[in-house]
Amino acid sequence: MAVPMKAREYDFEALAEVTGTDWTAGRGELNAALKSIRAQSEITDSYLLSAEIHERAKMYRALFPNVALTPSALAKHWKRVFEEAERPKGTNLHADLGCETCGGDKFVLVNLRAVGDKDVTAVNFEEWAPCPDCNHGDVSFWRPDGTKFRPPDPARVREMMRG
Repeated sequence: MAVPMKAREYDFEALAEVTGTDWTAGRGELNAALKSIRAQSEITDSYLLSAEIHERAKMYRALFPNVALTPSALAKHWKRVFEEAERPKGTNLHADLGCETCGGDKFVLVNLRAVGDKDVTAVNFEEWAPCPDCNHGDVSFWRPDGTKFRPPDPARVREMMRG
């Protein structure tokens, strides 16, 4: 009489693969982490969960580039890596969104300058200045040539915005 084969555990294999864990030596850690991942995930199919494990491992590496990816670490941060990946990128997350002048960017566009004699809408340089309403700190800095850049005062910025 033939012994029935056990169903293949794609999710176990995926977790071992993305973390570089040996199946025999790290079986206990893999099983514990996979149990936690299954409890946190709504995916019940082993094959579909294996695909999600690969995706979350990519997210983990993007979020923690200098931290080792272990089965326990992935299970611990399972939800966090997804939430962090969903956050908007390239925005000022600490901005005061209440500023009507700049929308929280702390800078405002004050001028478009054409390159040479070309049309200003075709090729231009944008000139930005600190927001006169919410940027109260000193934003001056030293240029590489040793000169100091000082932005215009808030009254001048308002004038440039109108012009």
